[in-house]
Amino acid sequence: MNAIDKIADGFASVGYRSEAVVRDFEFADVWSTSLDTRSVPLVAFSRTPPSYRSAAMAVVENDGAPEIELVRSYRAIGAPLLFVIERQDVTVWQVRCDDPPRVVEKTTLDKISALFKIYENEWHPEAIHRAKSIDGYDGVHQLDFVDLGLLPAIEGEIHLKLDRLLSDTLKLLIDKNKFSDTDIRTQYRIVFRMLAAKVLQDRRHAYSENWDYNDLSSVLKAIEQYYSLHTLDIRQNLLELSTFEQAWEHLRSGISFSNISADDLAFVYENTLVTSEARKLFGTHSTPRQVAEYVVQKLELHTLDFNKISIYEPFAGAGVFLVSAIRHLRDLLPSDWSDAKCHKHLIKQISGDEIDPFACEVATLSLILADYPNHNGWRIGELDLFADDNLETKLNASNVVVCNPPFEAFKAIEREKYKNINTSASKASVAFKMAIEARPEALGFVLPRSFILEDQFKEHRKELEANYAKIEILKLPDGIFGVSKVETSAVIATSLRDQATKEIELRSTEVSENDRHSFLKTGETSIRRTSRRSSTEPYSGQLWLSALSELWDYLHKYPRLEDELDTSWGLQWNYSQEEAALDEKQEGFRPGYLNVRGMKQFVNPSQKWLDFRPESLRRGMTQSWSEPKIFVSATRLRRGPWCFGAVTDFNGLLCSQQFFALRPQKTMSEEYLIALSGILNGPVANAYLAINSPKDRFRVSVVGQIPLPKTIPTTLIDAISDYLALVNDPSPLISEDAVLARALDKVDAEILRAYDLPLRLEKQLIEYFSDAERPVAHDWQHWSENYLMAGTTLFESVSKKFNNEGDWISKVFKPLPDEEVSLLRKYGS
Repeated sequence: MNAIDKIADGFASVGYRSEAVVRDFEFADVWSTSLDTRSVPLVAFSRTPPSYRSAAMAVVENDGAPEIELVRSYRAIGAPLLFVIERQDVTVWQVRCDDPPRVVEKTTLDKISALFKIYENEWHPEAIHRAKSIDGYDGVHQLDFVDLGLLPAIEGEIHLKLDRLLSDTLKLLIDKNKFSDTDIRTQYRIVFRMLAAKVLQDRRHAYSENWDYNDLSSVLKAIEQYYSLHTLDIRQNLLELSTFEQAWEHLRSGISFSNISADDLAFVYENTLVTSEARKLFGTHSTPRQVAEYVVQKLELHTLDFNKISIYEPFAGAGVFLVSAIRHLRDLLPSDWSDAKCHKHLIKQISGDEIDPFACEVATLSLILADYPNHNGWRIGELDLFADDNLETKLNASNVVVCNPPFEAFKAIEREKYKNINTSASKASVAFKMAIEARPEALGFVLPRSFILEDQFKEHRKELEANYAKIEILKLPDGIFGVSKVETSAVIATSLRDQATKEIELRSTEVSENDRHSFLKTGETSIRRTSRRSSTEPYSGQLWLSALSELWDYLHKYPRLEDELDTSWGLQWNYSQEEAALDEKQEGFRPGYLNVRGMKQFVNPSQKWLDFRPESLRRGMTQSWSEPKIFVSATRLRRGPWCFGAVTDFNGLLCSQQFFALRPQKTMSEEYLIALSGILNGPVANAYLAINSPKDRFRVSVVGQIPLPKTIPTTLIDAISDYLALVNDPSPLISEDAVLARALDKVDAEILRAYDLPLRLEKQLIEYFSDAERPVAHDWQHWSENYLMAGTTLFESVSKKFNNEGDWISKVFKPLPDEEVSLLRKYGS
């Protein structure tokens, strides 16, 4: 028995099925510039069909090459363990993505059976498969020889290469022909057939012997028969036939699909080929792959009985959620099930509906690709879900619901058509409410970001809290859905509640603007916050754990801005705002501020003459404009934490609706009003609004809830007055940035001192502003850039109360008086 045979027996001894152990396995080396197709003598897979996702252990023979370079050259297989045979010696290596490979074991061929006996639990196909999963179900299944960075790295390279290959194939077709709308549909159908043929061909499927590789018509006919698809005849137009033959030749010569996961191909097919133009033309919508993957992964399908799972996607679009569901659900099936048995099981458990016929077809084709090598049988219905009781009926028949519903409002013709539902709400609102009422065991929805805090979704949040014990909200950055500019979030709810459930588990997750591309590539999020809290009737619907939540809890009983000031919108006109302002005085116009563009904290914006004629105004005429007030920005000045600015007005100025006017509720000194303005320019107010507001405008109600210090000391008033004097002084020496920055730091220090926060919470607040640009009239650096703040408050650092220079220890720590020393000696012993 040769070395390969002995290790193959070892694979069988720890649980690998014969069809999951493949000899002379070919794979695409995605890290080589030439995209070579290489082979390896033996690979064991935890699941079939074989792919880098299910590769568990591989075997190579070494003829004297440096072992570390040899092991690294086989990373693209995806196996976490590589057996290297060199004569009678066998070394088992851990394959790692970035770090050098690590030796796990060394043995000889005559002891290989004993080695498999030692590792029979760790090397079992189920153990490795679970350990390779990104979510891993739980920490129990993690194995120290599995590098979790390897799979995402291979996946990223594969998606890049596939996207390039398919884009080039598509470009070949577009450049050669000007397709009509009907022909574009045909184009996608033919490209799918070519993709499916390449998969069967590269994986050496027996059915691929039924066609002539050089005859595209033969290829198309064979695929149509295999998947029971309708016949496409392109032989009538010789020009088109020639073009498609060139595209087929280009596709055939591209990266090998032998080791590519079927769901990767399905995702890339949907994302690359269904272009933004096609989505617009046919009304087909889609969900980014990593959003779908994240949501499905968090549904905790492994906690459900796999025999009873029924996954349904309404408004399925191109079926991305369902493609993800196939992979995750297949992972739960017994490892000894055949591909045919898995397929038969899955097609009963996964279904979707969509009103757009082309989207139905794309979704079906994507599912076929994701389910290689099985035949068709997927159920994507063409159905108007808002008509009759269609949506309610479908939701009630499923116990897992995933959905990216349409966000838009109902059109007039639809409001007339759908008499049975509340068409005054948005389509997303109606669909989500019905999904909650159906009480599936797991629920995953993409929703507008307004779901997180806005009142329009308050009742939905209450219903969600009343029905589920585990709720996660994922806050997504702008641009995550490509051409769509709508701010989005995702909601995942699991663990149905009963009357005995008195606690809920909340998780709030964010993907920052800077991490958008990283998330789309790997699914890695930026921030995660978790909490368990009591939840009883009446339900609050407060499901979002905001940043600095401990700080806001601490400030819960502090005074609010609305206790001191009334907040009103600025002027609104009956015509364009830009036309309502003049550079020079004119009858009926009064001085004021038109927009917040370029506004700086503490500094009055440039003035314009604003139209104050009654016939021109739609709102704001009756406000007390002559009274002292504070003007604050009604829109964000920056997208980061420093988003808000305030200035005082004692001259009866006006402002447009780009500002709020804050007026004292009772008589207030100018100094006190200036102090409030300074507080609004400070870190607490800016953090509060940045966290609790949408990306563009602030809400009056949220501005009114800004927490204020319990008292405002004269030292704060003095610090603000000093800074205002400096920032408004034109003297070159006085206006130096360093002088102004130090004066502003003193204002911030006095503000935080007035709040009297615990040191830990103040540190969290200060950290929140790291690397954030501040809208001030001079250069300013984060406090940590200029002050040593370990163990001290900002006030202590700025005031140098504890100066760590020189003999500071003897200044801070004074010796005990002699009398106290004698008493300590007498009684301390």
